[in-house]
Amino acid sequence: MTRKILYIRNFASKVDINTYNLQEIGFGKALVRKGYDCDIVYYTDESESHEQTIYTYRKNRLSIIWMPAFKFLSNGIYLKVLKKSFLDKYDYIITTEYNQIMTYLLSILCKDKLILYHGPYRDNSKKLVQKVYDTFFLKTIAKNIKYVFSKSKLAEAYLKNKGLKRAQTLGVGLDISRFESGELIDVPNEIKEKFDNIGNKKVLLYVGKLEERRNIKFLFNVFYKLKKLNEDVSLLVVGDGKQEDVEAYFMYTKQLGIEHDINYIKKVSQEHLKYIYEKAHVFLLPTKYDPFGMVLLESMYFGVPIVSSVNGGAVTIIDNEINGFIIETFDEDLWVNKISLLLGNESLRAQFSNNGKRNIRENFIWDVIAEKLLEKIHQERIK
Repeated sequence: MTRKILYIRNFASKVDINTYNLQEIGFGKALVRKGYDCDIVYYTDESESHEQTIYTYRKNRLSIIWMPAFKFLSNGIYLKVLKKSFLDKYDYIITTEYNQIMTYLLSILCKDKLILYHGPYRDNSKKLVQKVYDTFFLKTIAKNIKYVFSKSKLAEAYLKNKGLKRAQTLGVGLDISRFESGELIDVPNEIKEKFDNIGNKKVLLYVGKLEERRNIKFLFNVFYKLKKLNEDVSLLVVGDGKQEDVEAYFMYTKQLGIEHDINYIKKVSQEHLKYIYEKAHVFLLPTKYDPFGMVLLESMYFGVPIVSSVNGGAVTIIDNEINGFIIETFDEDLWVNKISLLLGNESLRAQFSNNGKRNIRENFIWDVIAEKLLEKIHQERIK
């Protein structure tokens, strides 16, 4: 009889499955390769559910169940999922985030086969709602859910502080199949032109949303100071944001006088990411908060040394001064110092690069994460 796993993304927001960084799909594919059929529940604003098979391996398959939900704040409540006849079809059910109402309901309905996979390591911005949720629901969740996994070490500590003492870090994986297809990809002229502009300069790379949380002005301030020390450097920024925010950020670069040293690409498709990373010398992520930035996995996989702030992904995958630098403060001079050290020391960059690539391949691809999950569940069951 085929073993089945249900994976529920509890946020009631639409996703585009053609984007490159949907963790549920990467994880789901790995579980299929481990011999499970896997269904992923994603929200749809259509009135009826429908199913879409997106991946098969041998006799197993990965399907998306597009399902309408009752929306409450950022919560999605999937009424169809809560039916016993629906839940009984699955051997395990993965729910995302402890502070989603679906997690609480599932902890009552199917606690013996429920797996919590949690990413955030801070309370959300709705402090009163969070407090009410914890007051009424947290004790039941902590008591009932047997399998509790976090995406990062910071999230593990956060969950344990909440009372979920079984929490253990699983991590997040990278779907490397899209980078290793072997197909020759034509690089768009826009990307080629950016690197023609850069020429032989060393490339600092930022990939991500342009927003206040990502500390973009700090990034530009650091680059401004670097330019004073080293003319032979360029900053490549890849990402989008609200139009007014993007315009304000690049107006700021003009105030600093560095606008001609920054190359900006609004969006890069997944098949062209490899080209971008392979051209970079150092990756920068000065974010104020991030549960687990997939860009860190990608950078390390391609051997780009990382200089990052403290965040979920960084503290989980970076061994400080072994395969990257984690800087605990937003001291511009300290950031400039560490970046300059990497730019000026080819041997150190090569050491960080090799260590990082090995770390991802051994510990942070989805097949490794899936194997770790299934092993830990087996260990819990035989206790």
